[in-house]
Amino acid sequence: MSSIFSDPFFRRGSTLLTGESIDLDPAGNPIAGGEVVGQVKAFQDAEPAGDGKRHSNRLVYCVAARYKGATVQDGSTVAGEVYAFDVAAPLTEFTSKATSANVDAGLAYGVLDEYLTGALRTNDIVWLVVKGPTSVKQTATAINAGVAVKVSSTAGSVASTGSTKAIGQQIEGGNTAAAVGKTRVNLHSDMI
Repeated sequence: MSSIFSDPFFRRGSTLLTGESIDLDPAGNPIAGGEVVGQVKAFQDAEPAGDGKRHSNRLVYCVAARYKGATVQDGSTVAGEVYAFDVAAPLTEFTSKATSANVDAGLAYGVLDEYLTGALRTNDIVWLVVKGPTSVKQTATAINAGVAVKVSSTAGSVASTGSTKAIGQQIEGGNTAAAVGKTRVNLHSDMI
C-alpha cells in the first residue's frame, strides 16, 4: 500500500476529536491535533461507512483543517458546503462559508467532508476536500451533467458557470431545480 493512504489520522465522516473534550492551553489555543492540521491525505472515492460503496477510481485529496467558527454546527447539515480557508492560516483553519468573492480574491477553499455526521465543534479538526470527486451543495438552480461549476455568490454552494472561475465539473447525471441539494463534482485544484 502506498504511503499516501497510510495513517490517515481519522476516517472521513467524523472529526478528529469526536466524543472527546477539546482542551485549550492557558493562552486559549487548542492542544490536540497540532501535528495533524494542514496534513494532506488521499482517500479512495468510496463511502467510509456501510459496505464502502465505491463511486469512482479517482482519488479524493483532503486537508485536515481546524474549524474556528464560534457556532457548533450539525455535521449532517453543513457536510458538502464550500468553506474558505482563513487568510491568516491558509490550508489549516477555516471559519466561514466561501462565496464567489472569496474565490475572486484568491482565497483557498475546500468542500467540507460530504460524509460528516455529528457535531462540528469549535477547534475540532475535519477533512476539507480540495481536489477530486465530492458531493457539494448547490444553489436552487439545476446543473446539467458535464457542466463546469464555480463557487456561488450564495455562501457555501456552487452554481454552473461558463466563465474562467470554474472550480470543477459536474460528474454525475444532471438534476432539476426541484431536486437540488448536492451535486457530484470533480474539483480541479492547484492548492496542493
